[in-house]
Amino acid sequence: MNARTCWMLLIAVLSTACEFGETVIPDGDPIVVVHAVLRPDVNRQWILVEQTLTGSGLDSTRGSIPGNPPQVPISQALVTVTNITLPSDACGATQFVESPSDPSLPQSLGLYWGPLDCPTMRTGDSMELRVETLDGHVVFGRMEIPGAEAMVLRVEGDSTVIPGPVLLFNRDTDTLDAEVFPLVGRALQLEVHRTDSAGMPVAVTRLFVDSTRMTVPGDLTDFFAVVLGEEDSTEAEDAEAVFRAGRYYTVTLALMDDRYFDFSRSGNVPISGRGFVNNLQGGMGVFGGIVAESNQLKVIGEADDAREGTYNMRGTVQGTSVDIDVELYVVATDQDSTSASAFVDGRWVLGDLDTSADGSCVGETLSLALHQVDPNDADTVSALLISGPLDSGTPSSVDVYDRDLAVVGELTVTKITTAAGGR
Repeated sequence: MNARTCWMLLIAVLSTACEFGETVIPDGDPIVVVHAVLRPDVNRQWILVEQTLTGSGLDSTRGSIPGNPPQVPISQALVTVTNITLPSDACGATQFVESPSDPSLPQSLGLYWGPLDCPTMRTGDSMELRVETLDGHVVFGRMEIPGAEAMVLRVEGDSTVIPGPVLLFNRDTDTLDAEVFPLVGRALQLEVHRTDSAGMPVAVTRLFVDSTRMTVPGDLTDFFAVVLGEEDSTEAEDAEAVFRAGRYYTVTLALMDDRYFDFSRSGNVPISGRGFVNNLQGGMGVFGGIVAESNQLKVIGEADDAREGTYNMRGTVQGTSVDIDVELYVVATDQDSTSASAFVDGRWVLGDLDTSADGSCVGETLSLALHQVDPNDADTVSALLISGPLDSGTPSSVDVYDRDLAVVGELTVTKITTAAGGR
């Protein structure tokens, strides 16, 4: 057989192999999915009821949990939770409803809310979940309410039972030790949040371990932000850092029961469907519990940039005499693209404040977004921008802008110390 004949035969085989028949795959059978995590440390519980994707047109309806695959909310289900350890519970079989009477609660199809302070939940109580859909599907689940004797945060020689006083934390030299002393429960979960310059909460990271103690280094990076590219572009080179000097953070410790821990540590492999640990009968998802407490960290760092330090700023803003100290930290020494964070303490437009703010420090020019809520009226908010040159040896002047970038004040800036760095 010559070369030409071989090539013709190969082409014929490949051409035949590429001819596929068409097969229509029928719609899958829907499975009820329930997300129910009870928290005895809050006064109102919620439960999400959805169904798995089937391939039908209904799959275009989106679920109400951000960051999860789109699913089809199940409406008009009968959702009840009962404390079976306490038959005399005044709440009885607590019914959850889609349209709660409190208009401030988020409302969505498939999102069910319980009444205030029901069901009764004591440490170690056995709880039973029952979900019945309009088409007759019934889902059952059971769990025990977790509880802790104490939750403790330690930073070097300092420690507090949380909730407690603010802990000072040097991200360059310290480690954070978290420990829960359980009465009933399985594992520890740690979450870190911060507030951005607009006053909105921002989730930074979530960690969990199959034990009741965890140690977190100050220079911890968010592995998932680095791998998945989920970085905040406003934070430049330090976007993947969990802790950044010049910010307040809220650290929340949670004691998980074994069912919620199994849910957190497992996942559904898209191809095989294996890997998910299910503890419900008649459906899939989670019926578990956590109990949590929170505490603030004041994160500082070693002074490694000449611009870092404490600056006094005083003058008049919107007709009000102001006088604040700004403890400034910068992320990098690259003067063309440097992120900045600062602790701000003193008398501001709406009264005294003690907060942290974010911005940038390009060369010797500082831009810092400052957010303040009126301590006497939570609906009154001041959002201002401080922008101008830093004191590089002699006092300088910076302007203050409102939301419309109109100048509303001027401050005199005087550097009074280098950055704190130590204790």
